[in-house]
Amino acid sequence: MQIKMYVPTTAEIPSEYLAPLAQRARDSLGEAANTTHATRGHLIRQAVRDGLLRGMDKLIGEDGSVDIICDPHHEIPLEVENTPLTMEDLLHAMSNKRGLHTTSADFQKDVLSAAPKIVSVRRAA
Repeated sequence: MQIKMYVPTTAEIPSEYLAPLAQRARDSLGEAANTTHATRGHLIRQAVRDGLLRGMDKLIGEDGSVDIICDPHHEIPLEVENTPLTMEDLLHAMSNKRGLHTTSADFQKDVLSAAPKIVSVRRAA
């Protein structure tokens, strides 16, 4: 009997590689990229296909698919302020110099202005 096991492991991907990985993952999805929610799995599978994670080459199937699941039970969509990002939104956000800012018609909030602000408080002596 053959049983497939998934063992938790951590992969380190430099930040400067994330936007190109997101672009190639989006391109591989084609038209579905406009409606498919972005997940960590999309980025990790693309990194394995691109040879960025050499220790995981054995997970590439003969058909080019990568047998990796990044979240237990289901792939959890990446979200900003409880709004799931599509692959197109993710790529747009990564390409934008200011970060996550108005990535689609459904995602019109300026996330940067909604970020918590740190204010120093002086204590009386």
